[in-house]
Amino acid sequence: MPNSIYRFRDIQWRDFLLIPIFIVSFFIFFIIGVVYSFVIEKSDSTTMDMLTALIQLLAYVVVVLSYYFLYIQQFQTILSDNWQTLKRQWRWVLIGFVAMFLLAMLYDQVIQHLPNNWGYSETKNEEALDQLFKQKAFLPFTFILAVIVGPIVEELAFRHLLIGELGKKFNFIVMGVISALLFALIHLDPTSSPFEYGGYLIMGAAIVIVYLNTGRRLLPVIEMHMLNNFVAFILTCISLFH
Repeated sequence: MPNSIYRFRDIQWRDFLLIPIFIVSFFIFFIIGVVYSFVIEKSDSTTMDMLTALIQLLAYVVVVLSYYFLYIQQFQTILSDNWQTLKRQWRWVLIGFVAMFLLAMLYDQVIQHLPNNWGYSETKNEEALDQLFKQKAFLPFTFILAVIVGPIVEELAFRHLLIGELGKKFNFIVMGVISALLFALIHLDPTSSPFEYGGYLIMGAAIVIVYLNTGRRLLPVIEMHMLNNFVAFILTCISLFH
């Protein structure tokens, strides 16, 4: 359906409730985490990293459950429609993943050959995750956060809300570009090398392309995102524990 046919009332505004739900959930779990850290009187960096990850995980779970309850009456139909799309369009997911993976590897190789003050061996985001991976007892939580609920929540935010809903009035392609740019931006921190942006931009752009070419259905891009993070999870475990 062309963008011009859509009106503002066609946007599913209730889906944007997921944003304040995430903020409130994160704040509540953060307060609980702060109280807990005082009780155990242990606030070393490793403990705080695990606590922060657990807070994020719990807030993400609340968002996923909230989306389910927003559509509890139609959820089976939505899931079936997405599943049928995935079965028809699985080649887009596979080709998109392989292209994204190869381009990201090529980009990383180029960046690693830049002068030391420009290049990097790992992104700041990867360095933070490495600290969680080193805590073997915490690995199941890291897996759930990075491979399962993280991709679901990020696809809900950056593909469904930005492109699938706001794109109805502001053009799907334009919102796709904005989605890819913002997706890359949220994976950086103030100390990141500016070149770290490129790797995440490749990933964001690849997922946007697959999303737009699979009827703007969530399941194909969630699967693609999960597959990417699963491969990264396995490779990280091998590099750290082999």
